[in-house]
Amino acid sequence: MSKTLKAIRMGMAAGAAALVTAGGAYAQLDEALRVARQSTQDGAQAQEQINQLADAADNAERQYLATREEIESQRIFLEQQRVFLLSQENELTALRSQLERVGSIEVDLAPMLLDMYVALEEFIDSDMPFQLDVRRTRLDRIQTALGDANISAAERYRLLLNAYEIEMGYGRSLRAYSEEVEVDGTPQEANILQIGRVALVRDIGGRLEIMTQDNRDWRPVSGSMAVDVQRAFRIAREVTTPEVFTAPLPGPVDAR
Repeated sequence: MSKTLKAIRMGMAAGAAALVTAGGAYAQLDEALRVARQSTQDGAQAQEQINQLADAADNAERQYLATREEIESQRIFLEQQRVFLLSQENELTALRSQLERVGSIEVDLAPMLLDMYVALEEFIDSDMPFQLDVRRTRLDRIQTALGDANISAAERYRLLLNAYEIEMGYGRSLRAYSEEVEVDGTPQEANILQIGRVALVRDIGGRLEIMTQDNRDWRPVSGSMAVDVQRAFRIAREVTTPEVFTAPLPGPVDAR
């Protein structure tokens, strides 16, 4: 075999060996790339799992904080309710105590109201005899209320106080009214002028008569006083403006 042919064969063998070696290297590289790609995919999946776990942890933390806040709110609400119930219990205790005192007060108040009624009745009976029907009707209503168990002690007390205030007002007023009176056994219509509790003047058909606190008998009013008496009637009826008038009253009595 010539040297040239031998060299060719040796070259071809070396090339084939080189190709085999290169093929193995390419296979190793491809495997390395495949492993790298798989590692990248596995890493991405692992990162996704990590992200999911982080989100779950954040959600769990937020839920925990919200739950803890709700528990704290409920605790505060229950504490407020406890304080409120304690306040209600104290108020109930105070109300029971007041009710017990009310019962005791009503027992003590009943005789006092009766005394007030008797005093008012005696006062009206001894007072100047003006509008006795109205005043005694008011007394009858009070007497009925005092005997009615369905009417509270407070209401009875209010009725009595109102009657006392009305009676007190009579002494400061100038009033005119009409009523039927009996003269010598005959009923007649009379116009009455009430000058506080000092005097009563009545006009029966133009005849003027007067009764005073110190003289309870009706007696004629002098003719010279007629004009002043009629002026007083007009003032009491609010027909004219208030002004000074002369009343037919007795003069001061010497106390000696």
